[in-house]
Amino acid sequence: MMQIFKESLWNQFGASIDMLTNAISSYPENLWYEKKKFFYISYHVAIFLDYYTTIPAATLSSPLPFTLSDNIPEDGIDDIVPDNIYSKEEILAYIQSGRNRAQELIFNMTETDFATLWVEIESDKVMPVFELFLYNLRHVQHHAAQLNMMLRTDTGDAPNWVRSAQK
Repeated sequence: MMQIFKESLWNQFGASIDMLTNAISSYPENLWYEKKKFFYISYHVAIFLDYYTTIPAATLSSPLPFTLSDNIPEDGIDDIVPDNIYSKEEILAYIQSGRNRAQELIFNMTETDFATLWVEIESDKVMPVFELFLYNLRHVQHHAAQLNMMLRTDTGDAPNWVRSAQK
């Protein structure tokens, strides 16, 4: 029974990541650097995909450096301010890394692992690891939807719905 839960969780979580990837891949290169809101959302979701697949919890970090700052750029969305405007390829590679880790974790975890509490180091967020995966899935899907809305606004088109994770 546990295997069907793992497969179902991965199929949906992976699909949300694939939708995110499709949206970022579809965004025109020239707009990536002109309309920075799309970049900032992409960076935000990439860093938190990474963070919420770090089990046990660790201090927030990224291979694409950032600064915690109260001086949030005009199009920024939080106090995690990237040190550069990273390329689409860099963001997509970062997301792929998080996707790979999520898939590996899901398929290698035991029932006990899923029930273990994930305790955030720098805040008061505490939840079972299984719920953390659902939380992360919802976060990714929320921002994938935002990016698709921006794509429709900026280009008149957006990628299709992804029913299940690409293998």
